[in-house]
Amino acid sequence: MESHTVTIDGAGWKEAAADITLRGLGWVAVTGSGMAKVKITVPKGIGVSVRPPLMPYDVWDVAARYTGGRAVRKQGKTRGGKYRKGVGRN
Repeated sequence: MESHTVTIDGAGWKEAAADITLRGLGWVAVTGSGMAKVKITVPKGIGVSVRPPLMPYDVWDVAARYTGGRAVRKQGKTRGGKYRKGVGRN
């Protein structure tokens, strides 16, 4: 196994700062505020690199879906009968 340490400067909680790519396996988007030191351990021969995020604002959709973030993304009408506007809505 090989260990890699990368440092990422967070762009805030509303967008991904960077993607950590694992050759042949996929990538992980890193979101946060401030500096983050991430240690990755992978099998020998798997390349690790950091790139600008492919989907920097996709965090809103994913966070709402998996954490139940009703304040971020709630479906339907408000109590007043108007449709909500928000991230990803026209």
